[in-house]
Amino acid sequence: MTDVYVDDELIFKAQASVDDNITGNPSTERMVSVDWFDGNALDTTNDYVQTLGGTNDLGALVAGGENGFKGTCGDGDNEISFLSTALIFDFTQKPAIESKVEITNVTGTFVFFGFSDATSETTPEATIDADGGTLVKGSSTADAVGFVIDADLGTSSIYCASVKTSGAIQSVDTGIDWADTEKKRLRVALDALGNARFYVDGIQKGYIALAVADVPLCATLNYGQRAGEANTVVEMRYIKKWQDCP
Repeated sequence: MTDVYVDDELIFKAQASVDDNITGNPSTERMVSVDWFDGNALDTTNDYVQTLGGTNDLGALVAGGENGFKGTCGDGDNEISFLSTALIFDFTQKPAIESKVEITNVTGTFVFFGFSDATSETTPEATIDADGGTLVKGSSTADAVGFVIDADLGTSSIYCASVKTSGAIQSVDTGIDWADTEKKRLRVALDALGNARFYVDGIQKGYIALAVADVPLCATLNYGQRAGEANTVVEMRYIKKWQDCP
């Protein structure tokens, strides 16, 4: 048996792009799971914990031929909603999560995507946000790491942020500004020491050493409106999850 190493990607061309292009049974060493949000309804009984933060906040699967989760920010400024998995990740297994996220109105919206040891907070708190201009964690969150895009912090900048054992917030400004209606692939990857790497559209844009402690973590999306700009929308097209299988 010969190992074939691929540094970038496999591209199926010509007839291989329309025929079956893998023979045999693919078998991965790491657990991999993808939710395309292509069901009839969001599964909040088995798969997700959903917390809607305020008046007319919504969270549902999109329709009209598009897959994904659509979070609509309601009428109240600084009211935060959550969509989270169970606490199923442990950094000793080197977990990583990724989603393609679209924000319709960046300068009026807050978004957090990453790992947390709390599936929700009580609005107006978030996992990590910058309500008032300074990065802070929620009261129920002791450990968290992810991307923060907050109209109250640099208007549209993408920040990497973490908190470990309720300590000080660590952060890195990626230098990337998010434009309205753009879609970006966000990935947070932890190693077995809790160091975090952050990828935007496949390129590493941040690193935080010892970002979190060894505690159970969920994957979570937070979203909410800023500056009274009601009915802004955040869409998460899928969620991909990887970790070692001990």
